[in-house]
Amino acid sequence: MILELTYYLSLFLFLFAYAAVLVRFVMLLLSIGWIGYEKKLIRRGVDNYPKVSLLIPAFNEEATIVESLTHVINSEYPDLEIIVVNDGSKDNTLSLLIEAFELKENRKLELTESIPTQSVRGVFTNNAIRNLIVVDKNNGGKADALNCAINASSGEYVLALDADTVLTKNTIKYLIKPVLTDDRTVVTSGSIRIMPESRKYSLLSDLQKIEFVNSISLFRTGWNYLNANLIVSGALGLFNKKIMLEVGGYHNLAIGEDMEVIVRIHRCLLDKKVPYRILQLALPTCFTEPVPSVKDMIKQRTRWQKGLLSSLRLNTKLFLRPRYKSIGLIALPFYFLFEVLSPFLEVLGLLLYAFLLLYGGKTFSFSIFDGFMPVGPWLPLYVWCAGLIFAIFNDWLSITIDKFMLRGMSWKDYGRLLISSALGPFFYHFLQLYCKIKGTLQYFFTIQTSTVWSTKR
Repeated sequence: MILELTYYLSLFLFLFAYAAVLVRFVMLLLSIGWIGYEKKLIRRGVDNYPKVSLLIPAFNEEATIVESLTHVINSEYPDLEIIVVNDGSKDNTLSLLIEAFELKENRKLELTESIPTQSVRGVFTNNAIRNLIVVDKNNGGKADALNCAINASSGEYVLALDADTVLTKNTIKYLIKPVLTDDRTVVTSGSIRIMPESRKYSLLSDLQKIEFVNSISLFRTGWNYLNANLIVSGALGLFNKKIMLEVGGYHNLAIGEDMEVIVRIHRCLLDKKVPYRILQLALPTCFTEPVPSVKDMIKQRTRWQKGLLSSLRLNTKLFLRPRYKSIGLIALPFYFLFEVLSPFLEVLGLLLYAFLLLYGGKTFSFSIFDGFMPVGPWLPLYVWCAGLIFAIFNDWLSITIDKFMLRGMSWKDYGRLLISSALGPFFYHFLQLYCKIKGTLQYFFTIQTSTVWSTKR
């Protein structure tokens, strides 16, 4: 009886764990239609672009800040304000900015503290680059730095950008198009991509490229149909400034401040019963460096998982409440079930199945399958393997959509990514499981009293 119970329980756990793969497949199919709509949208002409304030929080970014800011200054967006906030860096971030852009302290420029932040130590400008403002402040974390940048901004829209992120020339124009087309749109985000490598081939980098295309560029666009996007990446997010001020900016104690503020915006506008849209776009693009090692990836993904849990915990009142529509009934339960609970259930299923095989499963008879299919004890294993194969197929589908509908790639790169994705289940899948489980356990066994800076590297 114990063996039979173990068998059915492991089978159920594997079926549950891989239900998310089916959801992802549906979202990928929906993304195809969305990309077609998006291409028509960005071709529409615009007479006057609104002013956009670009918010760049920086902490110990001396290696990339000057190059990244140079790309931004050369952007083709016609009315762009650039605000860099040095959040108490301990390296040469501020001195490099002052030297590279010939900045001088501007004592006449005072910031209005619409959102409380750590104290500002100085404001630097250059009369020759009138749209650039560099703010130096005491360390308060990324959310605090972003809030300070919002205080310093004068644009109708604010665009949050990581300091090591590189924009393409049309990114901002593409992000603003849905806002100008439909005034219900309060937030837009775009694709985050891994920079093309100049060094030799890296399987880890390839798997990150595939994951970013699958999970960000395509999977999240599927949620647009339900207006249920919960995540706008901190590396590229355009917000209506009024709504950011209305919700009080970023939460200082939220580990994943980018997700938490989105859920709070949903909650605010649904409570007010105001029509709105929060959109993930596939065509606007920025590039970032890949995580170079497994050790760094564990740090990064553990933090992502803790950020997810932080956002869910701060918004538990939305769960399964019809008042909050697709957010409360679909999106939040999905992320809890398949991003928090599912990794534990899959590992539990593997342990139970191993127990079954070790203690007589090979000779055990399962009467429910007599005369139907000769699976013996192997059906749970078939289900688990089928789930992994389906996940590979999803990756292949996302790579194919990317090649033929988005940025495209050479046939050589296309073939390489297809091969790399087939190798992913042998270690990348288990690495993700480990990070999610580790992040969840750390979150529940750690009292969060402050946030600390963490980069993508």
